Amino acid sequence: MRPALALAMSVVLCLAACGYRFSGPEAGTVFPPDIKTVVLESAENKTAVTGIETELTNDLRSEFALGAGLKPVRSGGDSILKTVVASYEDTPSTYRADGKELTRIGTLKVICSLERVDSKKVLWKRDMYASDTYDVTDTISGTLSNRRRAISRMIKDLIPRIHRSMYDSF
Repeated sequence: MRPALALAMSVVLCLAACGYRFSGPEAGTVFPPDIKTVVLESAENKTAVTGIETELTNDLRSEFALGAGLKPVRSGGDSILKTVVASYEDTPSTYRADGKELTRIGTLKVICSLERVDSKKVLWKRDMYASDTYDVTDTISGTLSNRRRAISRMIKDLIPRIHRSMYDSF
């Protein structure tokens, strides 16, 4: 019986010492205790690519509605989350033997900040990036369609990272 007790105690001590914890707001939020709600402003788009801001805003609102942490409200919140699509850049990635582009890499930069409503104090701010590759076709419309799908994938990648990073205390 003693070896079993010693083993159980060893396991408990190891788990307590390893530093493992659950992430997210329940494990300890970086925000003051009076900040419980957030207004998710529509994203501002500073790029020439239309529609990015709408997709980003809609997906961000869905993520917050389903996720834990600050409760999203339409108005009267304790805080405001602002997002700016700061840049979108395309660079050639691979070429065919005849020198024509085969693929491009798109990179999206989104600046995020969370402010208190009462004092305008910035509680959290991050620059977030996502990249994705898309195929260049023989038609402009085909290439633009592929780029649009790549941008959607980048946004889908960014949304949970934005939400999670608000609660990271690292």
